[in-house]
Amino acid sequence: MLKLLEPETKAKVSNAIKIVKILFTTIIIIGVFIIAFIGVYFPKKSKAVIKAENSYFKIDDERKTADANLKICLSEYNKGQITKNYLDSELTYQIPLILKLEKESEVLKKKYKKSLRLDKVFGFRNIKIFFGHLGMPVTTVFLGLYLLILFLKEEDFFWRRITLAFSISGLITGLFYVTWVFYPKPDLPQNLYILLLFSLAILGTIIAFIIGKYFYALSQIDLKLKIQNLLSFITLDVKKKYINKLPKQDHKEYINDYLGEIKKLSQK
Repeated sequence: MLKLLEPETKAKVSNAIKIVKILFTTIIIIGVFIIAFIGVYFPKKSKAVIKAENSYFKIDDERKTADANLKICLSEYNKGQITKNYLDSELTYQIPLILKLEKESEVLKKKYKKSLRLDKVFGFRNIKIFFGHLGMPVTTVFLGLYLLILFLKEEDFFWRRITLAFSISGLITGLFYVTWVFYPKPDLPQNLYILLLFSLAILGTIIAFIIGKYFYALSQIDLKLKIQNLLSFITLDVKKKYINKLPKQDHKEYINDYLGEIKKLSQK
């Protein structure tokens, strides 16, 4: 009874594994896609930043206007367009107003700067810019991982090496810029950039060497096939068409000669 149920159980397990693989792959693909494009759906400025910005600029504009009005009054007084009493009344009104607006402006400026700091994500001005810089490196990393999986699945030795080379290139580049995104300072040390370029240069050289070696091997295979075809023609076709028609003595002598040549080739 158990033996009869075993194939059915295996089929169920196999189907369950396939479903898990499909779900896992789908989640990864959707996740990478979301990370790459989610920045589009965030606003350029958060509501808190917009509110603090509007409050600060409104008071600061009022301060600038009051300051400009006071300068106009002084200019008009110097030109004799207004009396001293009018100037005194303007000074009595405008100077306290300007001082008051300067204090309010300074307070609101600090709140505005604080909201900008709170809006930062890993050193970036806001989450929109953060995801904008994170999307492509993450995509590159997962493409490198995918190529690594292909490397493990690929049977052709040449394409295995090429796939591995591009996989390493994608992983190095992607992880480098993912590190840059999360690095607390504005930029990575210059030595890391030099190391990255050096690594990619070595990798490019290896890829070029692999491709050159592969095509050289193909040319050698083609040459060997031509030699084999020639030997086949000599040992089989020529024998059938011509050697069998020769006298036995000549036939025996020819067989000994071409066997001797073949032996020489095998010794080289």
